[in-house]
Amino acid sequence: YEDADIPADKRVSIISYMREAYIDFSQFAIPGLDGSGYDLYHQLESESYSGTLLTNIFGGGTIDSERCFLTGNYLLRNFRSDANSYVWYLRNQGYTTEGSHPYYRWFYNRRNVNSYLGFENYRFREGDYEYLSEQTMTEDSVLLSEVYSDFVRNKSTGKPYFSFNLNIQSHGPYSTTEYDGAVEYLTGDYTDECKNAMNNYMATIMDSDVQLMQLVENLRADPDPVILVLFSGHMPWMGDGNVFYSEMGLNFDMDTEQGFRDYYSTRYLIWANDAAKAVLGNDFTGTGPTISPCYLMNLVFEQCGWEGPAFLQAMDDLREVFPVVTSTGCYVVDGVFTDQIPDERQELFQNFEYLQYDWRTQFISN
Repeated sequence: YEDADIPADKRVSIISYMREAYIDFSQFAIPGLDGSGYDLYHQLESESYSGTLLTNIFGGGTIDSERCFLTGNYLLRNFRSDANSYVWYLRNQGYTTEGSHPYYRWFYNRRNVNSYLGFENYRFREGDYEYLSEQTMTEDSVLLSEVYSDFVRNKSTGKPYFSFNLNIQSHGPYSTTEYDGAVEYLTGDYTDECKNAMNNYMATIMDSDVQLMQLVENLRADPDPVILVLFSGHMPWMGDGNVFYSEMGLNFDMDTEQGFRDYYSTRYLIWANDAAKAVLGNDFTGTGPTISPCYLMNLVFEQCGWEGPAFLQAMDDLREVFPVVTSTGCYVVDGVFTDQIPDERQELFQNFEYLQYDWRTQFISN
């Protein structure tokens, strides 16, 4: 494998947006749940290339999905210096690389780690979003307005744009003591604590969908080619010991494939404005495969028609056999869900592990 440049006439901008603990609860047929609030999200999925992520985490540990996407690793290292990532590749291809997380920069050491991953500029709460919102957990209306403004501002550089953004508005926990919203999303024979937590959560992410669609409409009308990559890092917290999930009838039985999938699944989508569709010759619609977050950038490059760096090309070939590789010890191998790598795939999986280890530990000087 050899690194391949992105053709100069195909360098569209990419805005990636990972939402904290976003999940489509309408997929679970929960009694008493009003799923109409997801209509906006379903509308966006219908005009996107979308599918399912099987993550390594549940209810927390956001950086796992975040950094697996940015680096292509399925296991994370302890980042203390520059590390291989797709951010570095795009930066070396002439992209501006930056983003926003309107929370504290010390949280998960993002201030340092994001620079190790190749971001030229990253915006946090301190000295930035704290002046734009009075809320500690900055509203998505503020964040997504700034995300679009930064995209527009970059146009003066003449460079294509890559940004990775993570919200904080939908971060848990969700109040169990009261709910004063206008819409009751969960009704029925549940404890008040369960209904309050779910209604507060649902109201938060429904507002997030409204703000997201405003960003989409801005990008839709923009004359410059841009794609939006949207995904969630993990399922939300719903009571200590998952008590509210149990109350709503969700059975996360880790001894079954369905239980594992329900516990670790989130959704992704890749959307493009008309300008990007024209440049790349792709309509960016359809159903994508179920994959681990380490492969999500592979799908972005695939939809754009880009070859990409050598590591990504190698991961493409391995994705055909191992589309799901988790740190929890479950895999999808040749289309079969399993907790054991079959004998006939042991050598190839060892090569996958060697590739991953080298990529994690041997930084390629830029």
